[in-house]
This record gives sequence, C-alpha cells and structure tokens, in this order.
Amino acid sequence: MELTKEQIKFIDHRLDNEGIKYWDIRIEMLDHVVLDVESILKPENSAYEFKEIVQQSFEKLGWKENFNGGGFDTVYLEKLKYFNNKTQNEIRKVFIEEVKKTQTIIYTLLFFSYLFIVRNNSVIVNYTSILMIIVVAIFFIGFLLNLKRLKSAKFNALLLFTSLPLGIFNIFMFTPKTFFGYEKLASSYTALILSFTLPFLVIIIKLLYQEIKSAQKTYNNLIE
Repeated sequence: MELTKEQIKFIDHRLDNEGIKYWDIRIEMLDHVVLDVESILKPENSAYEFKEIVQQSFEKLGWKENFNGGGFDTVYLEKLKYFNNKTQNEIRKVFIEEVKKTQTIIYTLLFFSYLFIVRNNSVIVNYTSILMIIVVAIFFIGFLLNLKRLKSAKFNALLLFTSLPLGIFNIFMFTPKTFFGYEKLASSYTALILSFTLPFLVIIIKLLYQEIKSAQKTYNNLIE
C-alpha cells in the first residue's frame, strides 16, 4: 500500500527525533523504511498499527534500545563514515576533471598574466587579493547558512575539502617567510600563487552551489 505524504512525514520526523539530523542520510533511511512499511501495511490497518509497523521497520534497520529509550547510534555512525568516504572520492574525481578542462587552464593563465603585468603595483595586487577574499567569503557565508538550515553529510565533506586550496595557499605564502627568513616575497611569485589558488576556490564554490541546488530539490520532492 502506497503511503501518504502525512505518513511519510511522520516517519521522517521520527528519524529526525532519533538523531538522524543529516538530511541525505535520513532520506536514504526514509526510503528504506517507506518501502518496507508499504510492503506490509494494509488499507484496513489503523493509525496505531501503522506506527507499530514503522517501529518494527526501524528495528529491522538497526534501531536499538538505550538509556534514552532507543536510537540508531551504531547505524548512524556507520552511514556517516560511508557518506564521508564516498563523498570525498566523488569530490576528488570531479575536482581532477574540472582542473583538466581547457577553460580552467585558460582562465588560470589569463589571471596569472594579469597579475604578472601588474605585479609591481602593490596597490592593485593588494586590492585584487582583497576582492578575491571578499567574493569567496560571500559564497562561503551563503553556503554556511544553507548548511545550518539543511544539514547534510555531503556538505560537511565538501566543507572539509575547502581547506585544500587554503592550505596550499598558506604553505606557499608563509613557508618562505617562516622557515627561510624572506621578509618580502617576489611579486612574480605572489602572482603565481594567487593565480593557481583562484581556480581551486572557484571549482569548490561551483561544487558547493551544485550540491545546494541538488539537496534542496531532492528534499523538496521527497518531504515537502
């Protein structure tokens, strides 16, 4: 028997109350429970019997009793680890594909050429760096707002991946000063580091934006 939207929302709310806060993990578990309940539920079953069937499906999925009544503690941690590993592998694959694209290489070279031409004008270089930081900050603030509103295991993995370009930038910008005593870096060196940091950030912002759109569409279709 096909479940109604209200019944599906009831299962979703129960999963949420059981501590399954990340929507992508919850949707996967919701789909599993819905299919299981639909295979058992009959039109003549009462609302109470429906809830009993849902509880039985939860127990088959891994729900265990604990001091708080019960929950999916073990199952949740296993799925979170699986989602993190799967997402990291997907991100690396897509990221490498994006870096290899001709347009990425061309834009990187054009940005480097611009910075190289203006490298001796510290004002322009500084303003360019500040503008990069502001644009990236705006996108990441928007992303964090979406992360707070729509928690996702995949969002967390993407956020962790953003540390890559920032880490690379810090290594190449601060290592010469910290370990080799350079008071001032060569302007051409700074231009090179900035030009190769930008495409990394742009690609990650693109991935974040695509994931936000996909997450919202999936969530709306299944829950709203």
